Amino acid sequence: MVDRKPPGDRARAPLRPPLQLYDIFVKVADARSFVGASKLIGISQPAVSQAIARLEDFYPGDLFVRRRGAALALTPVGEALLPHAKAMLRAADQSFFQTEAASKSESGRLSIGFYTGIVRGALREAICAFRAECPDVELNLVEATPRELHAQLCDHAIDLVIAAFMPDLGASGFAQERIWSEQLVAVLPTDHELASAESLSWADIARMPIILRFAGGDLSGYRAIIAGVGARGLKCAQYPVSRGTLVQLVTMGFGITISFSSALVATPGVVDVPIRDERAIASVEAVWHADDANPIRHRFLRHLRAAAAIPSSA
Repeated sequence: MVDRKPPGDRARAPLRPPLQLYDIFVKVADARSFVGASKLIGISQPAVSQAIARLEDFYPGDLFVRRRGAALALTPVGEALLPHAKAMLRAADQSFFQTEAASKSESGRLSIGFYTGIVRGALREAICAFRAECPDVELNLVEATPRELHAQLCDHAIDLVIAAFMPDLGASGFAQERIWSEQLVAVLPTDHELASAESLSWADIARMPIILRFAGGDLSGYRAIIAGVGARGLKCAQYPVSRGTLVQLVTMGFGITISFSSALVATPGVVDVPIRDERAIASVEAVWHADDANPIRHRFLRHLRAAAAIPSSA
C-alpha cells in the first residue's frame, strides 16, 4: 500500500500513479465491469483488478462500489476522479499528436529575421509556399539591420536570419549559407535627369546626394556603397527613419537612395534604376545556429532554396 499522507513530510511532492492506471480506470468505469474492461484492454480480469487496487492506493477511498452479482458503480471518490482521468488521457494523446506534427514540421513556431525585403523575390515566394504547406506553423517575422539580427540570433530570439552584408560567422557556432544574389538599385525621383536611364554606374551615383536609413549604429549599407564608389567623393546623409519614409524623402528632393530590388514597393514619384557593376551585387545569406536541428527551419530553407533556384547544399 502507498502511504497517502507521509507523516512529517507534507511538503514532499505527491507520488503520481502511472498513466496506464488511469486508462484502465476509465475503461472499467465505462464497462462497469472488471471482466468487460479486461476484454476491451486485452489483459486478464485479475490484472485489471490489481491495477484498480494500485490506483486506489493513491486516493482516500475506494473508486468503485463492489457488489456480488451487480454492476460496478462509482463511489463519490471515483465520480470526482473520472473527469480528471479522462482529461489527463486526452492531454497525453494530444501531446503525442502535437509532437508528431512538430517532428514532421507540421506545427510549431519559427522566427525569421530578415534584412532584404519581402515585397517580391525569393523570400516572399518561400514564405508563401511554406505557409501553404504548413498552415499550423506560427511564423514570427522580424525586419531589422544585420547588426540587430545578429544580436537577436545570438540571444536565440530568432531562429533564422536571411540578410545581406552579414559578417563571416562560420567560426562562431553558426551555419552560414549563400542563398541568392540581390541587385542593388538606385531610387530616384521621376523628374530626375537619369530617371529614364536603363542602368547607372557607381560614378553616376557618386555625383548625386545619397540618403540612407540609420538604425542602431548599423553602417552595413553605407559601407557597401563606399565599397562601390571607391575613391570618389560621396555626399551622404543618414536618417533614423523607416524604409517607406526614406523613399518619401526621395520624392521630396532630399536625394536618392540605394535599396535591394526585392525591398521596393511601387511608390508614385520615384523610379528604381539598376546599378550595373559587380560591386552592386549583394550576396543574401541564411544564418542559423549550427547545432539547431529544428525540422521546421529545415523545411523553410528547402522552400527558400527552391524559390531562389539554388540547389540545396545539405
